[in-house]
Amino acid sequence: MRRFKIRDRIATLDPSRDHEEIVRLLMFHEFPWDVRMAGRLMIWHLYANPPVAAAVGSTGALLARAEITSLTFGDLVEHGLDSPRGREILRFVNRSHRGTPVTAEHNRFALAALAVTLIRWLDRFGWRPLAPAERTAVATYYAELGRRMAAPGLPTDPAELTAYLERCESAFAFTDAGRVCSERTLAMARGRVRPWLRPLVRPVIGALLDPGVRTAVGLPAPPAAVRLAAGALLRVRRRVVRRLPPRAEPTTPRTRRASGASQGHDVEAGRTPGAAAARASGGRRSDQTPA
Repeated sequence: MRRFKIRDRIATLDPSRDHEEIVRLLMFHEFPWDVRMAGRLMIWHLYANPPVAAAVGSTGALLARAEITSLTFGDLVEHGLDSPRGREILRFVNRSHRGTPVTAEHNRFALAALAVTLIRWLDRFGWRPLAPAERTAVATYYAELGRRMAAPGLPTDPAELTAYLERCESAFAFTDAGRVCSERTLAMARGRVRPWLRPLVRPVIGALLDPGVRTAVGLPAPPAAVRLAAGALLRVRRRVVRRLPPRAEPTTPRTRRASGASQGHDVEAGRTPGAAAARASGGRRSDQTPA
């Protein structure tokens, strides 16, 4: 079946040797929207972990950092961890952590949260389930990224990685630092949607967060109607996307940015390694499949 041609291509790859290619296909072809959603929700894991929330510190420039992080991570996935661009980005990231409270253990936790939150999201709302080899490729990718960020030791087995994150989650607790970070992030999220949608931002995000995360950042439980409606809409989306053809072109952070620029949005490029070259080339255009 044509819809599953990328899944079938991934099935021919080895998750240990070809984990970067598998992750590239998953993130840019199969599940780009889901990757963005899972990544946005993962940030509340940082706020729920007391030592990490304290290390995050001031979030006055959080919006700019989030945009830069999205672009740099997209470049890492697109070009490869050991490509010239990838090595440049990793040097930039590692330098940026020097002299800060961020530790190797903080980075291990954040990378595990990125991997496991994505797997959990796809289990709940993805248009198809991840195959075991795909789960292994995701875990292996983040373990290899951690090794290059001086944060080695993450398991490459997805079950072991989930168990590691669950041990971290058992220590989640409310802190003022986590609450402040959460509130500022919610304020930024409200500023990025249409005015009539702003009252829904807090309850919808609360509906999508795990209860333990929600409690640790001081968010109240959402009304049952919001929780049920959010789940129902995401399940409808899953059925619709399952019937769409596969993407002909990748959807990356830079192609989304280029698409926004073509529609007249303010998309001034962040000062990330390689950003000038990407602006000069204009990036690759995305197809318009709404998935």
